[in-house]
Amino acid sequence: MNSVKSTQRVNVTPQIDALKRDKILNTVRCFFPVTGVRVMFNRSGIFAMLVLLLFATILGQCSEKPSIERPHIPAVKVNAPPKIDGNLDDEAWSNAPKVTGFWRYDKDELAEEQTEVMICYDDAAIYIGFICHDSQPNLIRAQQRKRGGGLGSDDSFGVVIDPLNQPRIFGDTDYTFTVNPLGTQDEWVPGGAAAKIEWRGDWQAAVKIVEKGWQGEIAIPFRIFRLPRKPKSFGVSFYRSIPAPRLIFSTFPYKRGQAVANTAEWGPLDLPKFKPPILFMPSTTLVLGGEGNKGARSGLDIKQHLPNGLQWQMAINPDFRNVEDVVETIDFTYVPRMLPDRRPFFTEGRSYFPWGTVFHSRLVKDVLVGTKLFGKVGRTQVGILSAYESNSQLTIASRFKYDLDKNWSVETDYGHRTKTGRSQAFRVAFDGYAFEGKEWRWSFGGSFLRAGSDSWGFNLGRFAQSPGRVGFGLGYSETGDLRPSVGFKPETNYRELYWHISYDERFEKGPILTLDFFAYGGWRRFRSGSQKGQLLDKDKSISFHTMGKEGWSVSASYNLYERPPFKDRTLHFSVGWNTFDRYRSGYASLSLGKRAGQSYRFLTLTQSFRLSDKFSVNLDYERISHEQRTYQLVISGVYDLTQEQSLVFRWVKGSVPEYGEPRKMLPIDNFYLGFRQFSRKGLDIYLLLGDPNARTTHFMLMAKFIRVF
Repeated sequence: MNSVKSTQRVNVTPQIDALKRDKILNTVRCFFPVTGVRVMFNRSGIFAMLVLLLFATILGQCSEKPSIERPHIPAVKVNAPPKIDGNLDDEAWSNAPKVTGFWRYDKDELAEEQTEVMICYDDAAIYIGFICHDSQPNLIRAQQRKRGGGLGSDDSFGVVIDPLNQPRIFGDTDYTFTVNPLGTQDEWVPGGAAAKIEWRGDWQAAVKIVEKGWQGEIAIPFRIFRLPRKPKSFGVSFYRSIPAPRLIFSTFPYKRGQAVANTAEWGPLDLPKFKPPILFMPSTTLVLGGEGNKGARSGLDIKQHLPNGLQWQMAINPDFRNVEDVVETIDFTYVPRMLPDRRPFFTEGRSYFPWGTVFHSRLVKDVLVGTKLFGKVGRTQVGILSAYESNSQLTIASRFKYDLDKNWSVETDYGHRTKTGRSQAFRVAFDGYAFEGKEWRWSFGGSFLRAGSDSWGFNLGRFAQSPGRVGFGLGYSETGDLRPSVGFKPETNYRELYWHISYDERFEKGPILTLDFFAYGGWRRFRSGSQKGQLLDKDKSISFHTMGKEGWSVSASYNLYERPPFKDRTLHFSVGWNTFDRYRSGYASLSLGKRAGQSYRFLTLTQSFRLSDKFSVNLDYERISHEQRTYQLVISGVYDLTQEQSLVFRWVKGSVPEYGEPRKMLPIDNFYLGFRQFSRKGLDIYLLLGDPNARTTHFMLMAKFIRVF
């Protein structure tokens, strides 16, 4: 069982009663005056929301909820902090409480390879020491050497910290700090954060591989966190990941079916009053050649953690020309794809703001001034954003989300961009989870949206908490002629019904490691107008995926798609190799059939190469034969000069879809070369020869310098 030396256990059994459900409507009424919004719900919208609320109440009350025993870890304050060198021989560790008893995430068993954790603090930071025991140390994997590069393919240890001490099914205020056996660090800041280390917050880690596993020490300064007023205790949990083919994920604390919600309480804390500093991040960009915007351009970013758990931020004259945009696939699609936005101002705190139909930040172009306020106060998430563009357009987006309890929440979203001739978007929604014993988790959600017309829908699902069981989901929605001014909604005016069934299995013996099946079906019919009731489209598909313990994978799927007057039929096959090796893995796929009345063939090939300890290259190739025959080749590479400095390049050749017109292919032949310096402290430098986002190669020399004060 879980054990914490010198601790007390507190039984916490959350109750979800009808009184809390009644708070939903009251909360919604309170939120809308904040944004100055009046939403006129039509009869169908009111009826839909009432039905959804009633169903959620019944589901929440009737589902069996497993009891949750929440451990308490005493917070021990030390006079002398440990030296972060990976040795674990400091006096601080002899006084720190020790956590043991990591449980498998997928079954009611203690992990085969156990982990020990020690934790203490002083006025400046939290200190964590850990020992990852391993009976097969020759199988320890550690490839990633670049901070923030992702550790999913490596052995890793991590700590999750919730400074608000509010356990949630999926923690929205959790900070995650992860390290691999090489000492490579990765972290997640709630909502997301920019890449500059000093800007997002620095922390230390040191690791050593020892005879029977590996061990390390971590120091996390309190100034990294968006802290509430007078924090008395934190929520904490620890995890360890052993990658495939052993594939063991273990956590503390744990009871199967509750790990995503259950954290230990670490306290009481005796902290001084923090005075969060105001951080300034000036940037200067110099450009020679290129098309327009030559010369010098300076910008400034400012941010501060407020003493209530919020963060305010401002960007003045930001320059995003050094940001490498996503390269869209050339595969056939009937409607435009929604692409991600990689610009730093919009990535920081992204999950606190609305998205999709309400707010799609790629529609906001040349920002002159942008402001943000986001974070969480008590049970309320806050996200308010404004952006003023060079063409005098103003964009405003906001989200307020209130946690009714650990499992249920309600939110309201708003988005608008001026001078578009389109409508403001308002949305109210709620979602929640209810447990059925240890084996199952029910999910439920509903929403109502207004943007020139109305849209509403609900979804319901029953998902297994461990392999070997069948889960399902279904949903229904109605969408009118929406016209959001800053939202992404390529198709409107339809009623939609969909369902899906999933099954996954994990094998301890034999050559196969995992096996997954997925089936999907749905239809959409026109909601109004001359085509009311007629079919917009119908979709059916079935697929499977399997992975072997030797690092191979095989997938196949069959899809039937009807979109009058077309009836598409598509077979898809794919294979992968060296799956567990991030620098030598490869993948190939072939899709065959008929789409939009024409013969269709789509081929992809991806291969990673490790040419030396410092030089890696990735190749992505696509070829399509359909309305036209074309291809796309992307070759990118990184040469690491040091852990903080690297040379990068990318060559894109062939075709690329025009943004918003995916069936219109534009020729592309573009190469650029760059130098990047991501300093732990000091100056960050970007040097670019060529424009990373142009369609043809042309001379442009860019230098960008960033520093935090």
